[in-house]
Amino acid sequence: MPSRPDPVLTDLAAEAMTLWASPEQERRRRLWADHFNGRTREVPVSCAMFQGWQDLVWQQILPEDVFVHKTGMARLIETHLRHTLWRARNIPDDTPADPTLKLSCLPALAADELWGVPLAYESPEVAGGAYKPVPPLQEDTDLSRLRWPEFRSDEASRQQQEAQVRELVGDALPVVFQCNALHNGPFEWAVRLRGMDNLLLDCYDRPEWLHALMDHLTEGMVRYHRAREAAGYAVGLAECQLHSPWDDLPPGQERLLSGAWGYLHAQSAASYGPDTYAEFVHPYNVRIAELWGKVYYHGCEDLTRKAAIIRDLPHLRQFHVSPWSQVAPIAAALPAHVVLEVHSHPTNVLFLWGEAEMREELVRLTDGAGDHLFNLKLCDIQTINADGGRALIAWSRLAKEAAAACRG
Repeated sequence: MPSRPDPVLTDLAAEAMTLWASPEQERRRRLWADHFNGRTREVPVSCAMFQGWQDLVWQQILPEDVFVHKTGMARLIETHLRHTLWRARNIPDDTPADPTLKLSCLPALAADELWGVPLAYESPEVAGGAYKPVPPLQEDTDLSRLRWPEFRSDEASRQQQEAQVRELVGDALPVVFQCNALHNGPFEWAVRLRGMDNLLLDCYDRPEWLHALMDHLTEGMVRYHRAREAAGYAVGLAECQLHSPWDDLPPGQERLLSGAWGYLHAQSAASYGPDTYAEFVHPYNVRIAELWGKVYYHGCEDLTRKAAIIRDLPHLRQFHVSPWSQVAPIAAALPAHVVLEVHSHPTNVLFLWGEAEMREELVRLTDGAGDHLFNLKLCDIQTINADGGRALIAWSRLAKEAAAACRG
């Protein structure tokens, strides 16, 4: 322990670690691991709050006068622990209260560092105003300007942050460092570099050029993630924790991509039909999916007709069924071992509905999933309408009831 640990933080850390060791938390961890590995038919429930973020939700739940520390690492640790503990005390779902502190050691990146072209924005001179990305690829010949990104981490920052944590709480908290500048969706980089309006036309006007762009982006991402893995920054569950709250890590693969969850997506391709998606998006996601031990496919858009394509992703284990997708057709399209992450509509839950409407939707969702493996999710919680979290608590309770009822 440091010579002068912070008593507020060490007390909070001790409480969080005691909670983590409790039988209830062990039950939750085992439930999710069994769920993702086909060892249970039980339906887990997750009210997925963005823990650690200083966003409107947490400002509504925990006012500023609750916090002892106002800045720096001490504030970051206190925020993480108070969020974790409040959630565990108040939200009656199945999400484990993981006390692990997740820090970033991503270095500052130049605007053209990743792909060799500038990533500029247009923005009004107004604080908090809107902004618009400026796509750098405007001509066919611009493709020759691209390069592959190189993985870099800020090891000096890592050492400094580790020293700060140990000075404040000693070894009381587990700490992991994340360092990923690319994420895992090559099509989203195509949108950033080319612009979606252009990509809609490229499918027809220059399909070979678009395939060349997607190939370059995909190869660059594969190289980047392999280098990240070699540097020790493929950190198990930290890759996809909001959507895979807990899982068994294969022994010896704790820092390998093959032991981690991959988060695949192409949300900006919502305006592509299934055939266009199958040609210009899916083959490149396949190459990314091959890196990971398990794959979660995310899409807040309607994926009902694309599920029959996405089902062929290597290592696919969980599929996001958004409020705009249809549960029953997706359940019919996906293999039995792929878990459905079935989402309630967050806006309706948080702003419009009472318990009767929440219950009605949950019954409809569980009926649609039928006998398929699935969990119930409330996510994208950006505000709680200043109700102190009552809607979150009510939804979690009703979802647990619906989950128990549908499995009898």
